[in-house]
Amino acid sequence: MGTSFFPSRRRCCPACCQRKVQVKGQEVVEYYHRGVVFHLVGFPIAMPLDVEMIRPGEDEVAAARRLLLRVLKPYGRFFDVVLTDAFYFGAPFVNFCTDHGKDVIMVLKNEKRLLFQDAQGLFSQMKPQTWKEPGQMIRAWDAEGFTSAEGVKVPLRVLHTEEIRTRRHRQGHGWVEKTETHSWWWVTTLPISRMSTRLFWKIGHSRWEIENDLFHTLATYWSLDHCFHHEPTAIVNFILTLFIAFVLLQSFYRGNLKPQRRKLLSLIALARELHLGVVILEAPAPWLNRGG
Repeated sequence: MGTSFFPSRRRCCPACCQRKVQVKGQEVVEYYHRGVVFHLVGFPIAMPLDVEMIRPGEDEVAAARRLLLRVLKPYGRFFDVVLTDAFYFGAPFVNFCTDHGKDVIMVLKNEKRLLFQDAQGLFSQMKPQTWKEPGQMIRAWDAEGFTSAEGVKVPLRVLHTEEIRTRRHRQGHGWVEKTETHSWWWVTTLPISRMSTRLFWKIGHSRWEIENDLFHTLATYWSLDHCFHHEPTAIVNFILTLFIAFVLLQSFYRGNLKPQRRKLLSLIALARELHLGVVILEAPAPWLNRGG
């Protein structure tokens, strides 16, 4: 999944990308770094394992291809499916993944796509599957064998869901219920015989683990939003070191602390305890900021 790092309107380097933003009604140039992160989902902990920086003017998909080629050897046995957003859907990337033995699950957007229109037409004639999840009712239309995606070598499967959620909130002296319907579309190379509709739906939504469990947590509590040294190699090394520390601490937290202890100590509280332990060490640590 692609993301941006360290936006600044002053500091820049040859590896910076540029964009124009509005500040107090004026258009200014903002410099930032972009990268594609390899992150395993479906595990008890967030597992960011690698990052490939996107070069200025480069397409995000090109960086993702380089990243996948690099991670296939050390991590290939740990994942079977490449999970992406809609930006990656297209014959070059889908074929690249299947040629390397990996299936894909992608968000499907753009009502003008022939694949989207074909699926809409078929689903209008189908009765949906239904099931309940906590706080919501799911209606799902699932079909396979689509060959209308230009250039894609394998038949595709499309899943469309409507998720009906009823939220209850207080208004005045009473309670009001509000019903919301959310519509989702996904496409995959996995046939129904290998993955059920319900599992397809669950995996499709797990992409949000990257936003919620990784980027938000690292930016809020782990200083991912702070550039300690604005130099391309230093930036990559900082991000990778942060990933290592984050995975190690989560592993220790879940593997070494008993459930009763975890109820009283959050992950970030444990990180602060470890930091405090290092701060009070008598041995010299010139790399440590003892200011807090």
